[in-house]
Formats: sequence, structure tokens, C-alpha cells
Amino acid sequence: MILTTFFIKDYLVKSNVEELQSKLLTIDAMVANQIGPFMSNVDNAYTFRYIEDIVKQNSLNHEARVIAIDRMGLVVADSYDVLKGSPLELFEVESALSGVSRSNIYQFEGDYLLYTAVPTYDRGTVVGATFMSIEANSIFNEINLFMEKLMVIFAMGIFISLLISIVFADIISKPIEKLTDSVKTITFGKYDTKVDVNGSDEIGDLGSAFNLMTTKLYQVEERRKKFVSNVSHELRTPMTSMKIVSDTLLSAPSWEEAVYREFMFDINSEIDRLNKIIDSLLYLVKVEKDEIELDYSETYVNYLLEWVVKTIKPIALTKNIAIELISNPKIQMQIDQDKMQQCLLNIIGNAVKYTPESGNVWVELEDAKDLILIRVKDNGIGIPEKDLPYIFDRFYRVDEARARKTGGTGLGLAIAQQIIQLHQGNIQVFSTFGVGTEIIISLPKK
Repeated sequence: MILTTFFIKDYLVKSNVEELQSKLLTIDAMVANQIGPFMSNVDNAYTFRYIEDIVKQNSLNHEARVIAIDRMGLVVADSYDVLKGSPLELFEVESALSGVSRSNIYQFEGDYLLYTAVPTYDRGTVVGATFMSIEANSIFNEINLFMEKLMVIFAMGIFISLLISIVFADIISKPIEKLTDSVKTITFGKYDTKVDVNGSDEIGDLGSAFNLMTTKLYQVEERRKKFVSNVSHELRTPMTSMKIVSDTLLSAPSWEEAVYREFMFDINSEIDRLNKIIDSLLYLVKVEKDEIELDYSETYVNYLLEWVVKTIKPIALTKNIAIELISNPKIQMQIDQDKMQQCLLNIIGNAVKYTPESGNVWVELEDAKDLILIRVKDNGIGIPEKDLPYIFDRFYRVDEARARKTGGTGLGLAIAQQIIQLHQGNIQVFSTFGVGTEIIISLPKK
């Protein structure tokens, strides 16, 4: 507003002064044209009175001082009758005597005066000049009055803007302060903290995003607690078994060799189970830190599935489970063969584990334009709907008792999902409890 005020004032002064200068120069030029032909004969009394009458008449008509000057710079006629016969040494007069009209505005003790000087001609020759001066205070007085009113309007605008700013600052700052307090609360581990969301503006969107974040954090924290609990339990179980066996061995001074071998076999099995859990956890950590790199090679997916099915078949036969492989199209693509084998062994192995005796498992390879689909379907126990969102979580088990019996670690599907995602693919699970489960793996060909 201050910059605008200075700009407006400068513009008004400049435009009004230029308008007055143009008007006065026009009047001055008219006077010069009237007296020009008579300036060479000013010694004649009749001619002098004619010039003097024109000077004084224009002075009265335009409320200005009018002076006629000869070519020597001496005043011939002065509407105020003060400078007659005296030299008028002004820049504007000197310029007019040289044939150039001039106009300038001056300030004297608070008053503004506008000077103009125009050359007078007689038959194309400069024979003198006419000088006019007029008071210009009215211009600046009007501008100053206008600027005072403008400043009052601006002051009112600033005051109103200040009030509005205070109100809006309070409206905006209070939700932000609450949000800040909530953030501080979260730093103490209270991830279920929520903020009240009022309105649909940017602050409301921020509050909604904050609540969504805290919900996710709460879920992650709950899963972390459950994960730590499961890890502790998984590690404690083989440790407890080994502790019981070792205490049993130490409880008697001697045992038969067959008993020692049986106990040592149990300890060795638990150590293998413990190593398997630790290796799986370390593998998952490496995957999540992007430390695992895929070793791509040209692979026939058909042969890969045949190898996996052949590897799992002996286990299936012990439960009289039939595995059927359907892979009519020959599909060749770039994959990490070893990691994909591990993924498929986990998925197809789970299908065999959780299918009752005399059940069926189907493995099908399908060509879907830019994707390949691997379907693994069984008619096993199925997965309850409430458990489906969590089956890829680490250590998550639908049936803890059955998982213990089958010897699973609860990490197989988590590892399989990570391997599929490393290949830029996707894995989906569809299941009906008591009917069976179908897992669909989709992998991009390129």
C-alpha cells in the first residue's frame, strides 16, 4: 500500500503538471504570435501600448504574470509593471531567445510556480520572447488532499486486514497446535493418538492424513510387538526342547547308548529348526534392505515347475496326495532360478502340508500375453476369511497347533512374497475355509 501511494502521487503530480505546462505553453505561444510582428517597433508609443494591452489582458484572463522580452533579453512589458527595462536572466528565457520553448516548475518557500518561455518571431526571425509564470499550489493541494483520503482508506484497510489476519491466524494455528501436541504424544509411543478433523480444507486434509498415519503406525507397532513375541516364542521352543533333553541326560549318572543317540538326535533336530528360523529371518532382512540381487538367467518355467513338483512329490506320497502339473505352453523368460525355486517350494509345499490325506494339489502354468500366471490350488482345509489379510505376515499361522505339527516356521509365505515382488510380480490368495485354497502368482515376461 505504501508503494502504491508513492506511485499514485508521483503519477498524479507528473500528469497534472504536464497538463498545466501544455496549457500554459499554448497560451504563451498565442501571446507570442500576437505581439511578434510588433516587437521590432516597440519604440513607437502606439505599438508599445498595443503590446502592453495584450500582456495585461492575458494576465487577467489566465491569472498569470506575462512578460514580453526583446531579443537583447530586456523586459519590454510586464503585467505587474515591475521589471520593465530590466534584464530577465532565466534559463527558460535564454532558451526561448535561442528559438526553443521551455517550461519548468519551481518551489519557493513552500509555493510552487510554473515558468514558460516561448520565442516570438517576425518574418521567421526570433525578435524576442514571451514569459509567463503561474501559481501551481492548487495542483499539489488537491493531490495532497486526495492522498490524505487515500491514506485513511489504506489505514482502514490495514486495520481490517490485521483483524482478519488475527482471526484466521487463530483459526489456523489452533488445529496446528493440536496437531503438534499430538505429534509430541506419538514420540512417547502412543500410536493410537487421533486429532479431531473439522472441515475439508487443507488443515482438515492434514488432520485426516495424520490420523491415517497414526493408524498405520499403530498397526505397524502392533505387528512389531506380535512379531517380537512370535520370534521369542519360535526361538524359545527349540531352546526349551534342548534344555529339557539336556537336563534329562544330566539327571542320571549314565544312560544306554541308544537313549543317548535318541536324545542327541532330538537336540540335533531342534538345532536344525533353530538354524532354519534364523536363516529365514536373515534372508528377509536382506531382502528388505535391498541387499538381495537377482541373478537373472533364461529359464524354461515349465521345467522349473516340473523340478519343484518332482522334489515335493515324495512328501505328497506319504499322505497319498496327488499332484497334477498342467503346463502346456512352453514359456521361457528371464528369472532368478534359484530364488524362484525357493518361492515355489514354499508355496507348493504349503499346499501339500495343509491338504488332508488322499487330497489333491493342482499346479498350472498359463500364458497371459505380457504376464505368466502360476496357479497353485488344493482342496485342503482352506483359510478363514478373517485370516486372509495376514497370511503373508511373518510367523502368522492360521492354525498354531497344525503349524507346530507340520514343523513350519511361519516365514515361508513372507519370503515367497518378497521374492515375487523382487521380480516385479504379484501374488494373490483366494480361499474358502473347509473347501480349499488357490494362490495365483503373476510375473511380467519382460
